[in-house]
Amino acid sequence: MAVLAASPAARAQAPAREAWPTLAGSGLATLPTADTQRAGHLALALNLDNRDRDPLGIDVFDGAAVFTAGLSRRAEAYGSVVFSRVVSLPEAPAMPPPPLDFVVPPGGVLVEPPLYAIYSPTPYVDKRGTDRFDDWQEGDALLGVKLRAAEGAGATPALAVAAEVKVPLTRALEGLRSGSGTGGVDVRLRALAQWGAGPQVLVATAAYTHTGAGAAGDRVLRVDAAQGLQVTDRALDLADRLLLGLGARRRLAAGVAAVVEASLEAEVGGHTPTLDAAAPFDLLGGIQARTGGLRFLAALRYHGHALPSGERRTSPVGGLVDVSYVDDAALADFLARLGAGAAFASLRPGSHRIVGTRALAAAALPPGARLLADEYAIRSEHQLGLVVTLGWSF
Repeated sequence: MAVLAASPAARAQAPAREAWPTLAGSGLATLPTADTQRAGHLALALNLDNRDRDPLGIDVFDGAAVFTAGLSRRAEAYGSVVFSRVVSLPEAPAMPPPPLDFVVPPGGVLVEPPLYAIYSPTPYVDKRGTDRFDDWQEGDALLGVKLRAAEGAGATPALAVAAEVKVPLTRALEGLRSGSGTGGVDVRLRALAQWGAGPQVLVATAAYTHTGAGAAGDRVLRVDAAQGLQVTDRALDLADRLLLGLGARRRLAAGVAAVVEASLEAEVGGHTPTLDAAAPFDLLGGIQARTGGLRFLAALRYHGHALPSGERRTSPVGGLVDVSYVDDAALADFLARLGAGAAFASLRPGSHRIVGTRALAAAALPPGARLLADEYAIRSEHQLGLVVTLGWSF
């Protein structure tokens, strides 16, 4: 069923392209191509995407609703909504993640960044959030437009450009801790080159993402006998990202094709220093099938840039006191004993909290507090993921 009327002349001029739905418009499995949805036609899809990410041994599972709409012979609009995002960790982070309140009592120490390890698309995730698919934790929404700038022929590729914006569906701390996202707005620009439009397709892509500021940063609360309480807020400045991808599709039979992809996404530009940054490198292979308007994809993804699991590294906050799980009354008393009672009123609700002193024995800590270990172990495991897409083109 046509949503918009396309003239017979326009249909006659259009090349014989196979538009398959992805999160970023018509494409292969996860990488877009220079193909566009037929003018006046719409594709809807359900996408399930499981991927592993370092550091922290993170496992991400997204359920997303996807649309692609043909605007003209060379242009399409596309978008997606992550209606359920599950981000799980094998254990609580060894170093408290953001948002972090760092209390420096008289005579205490302040450790400068990096203070923790994060995966920048989900920087606030910890073991205090939910990790169940049926809790329907929202992720983000994406809207984009793709324009095919030049048709290809022979060795000359078809060229396309795309622009998209991703917005958070929640900025609540509970959702951010469950891995909903950054709480900021991202803008991405893509460039695409495609060889072929029928039985065999090869595509190369580059994309630059300008990442918005995180929803919450860190706070330093320094208590000095002479100057009293000094409060300094530090924004969480997340890195921009550069993605490079290469993919191919080969038709195996009528309505059946094999797809392969390789992609690398690296952090670029200045940002808040973090520990153990790892650029995701994904290898993906799968099968696409179509009959009538129905589209189906099943693919395996291998995360090929795993950190050395089990390797031990020195913690920058080793020996300091984590008071994130201390109740308010006990924490107020503990800070008062250290001469930092003035800091209590400026602690933010729900923040992770470190006290910058190494002079205490475990017996002197309030209930729920812990001395942070001098070393931590890298966790990197379960590197296989799955991508499934089921859609219908009208």
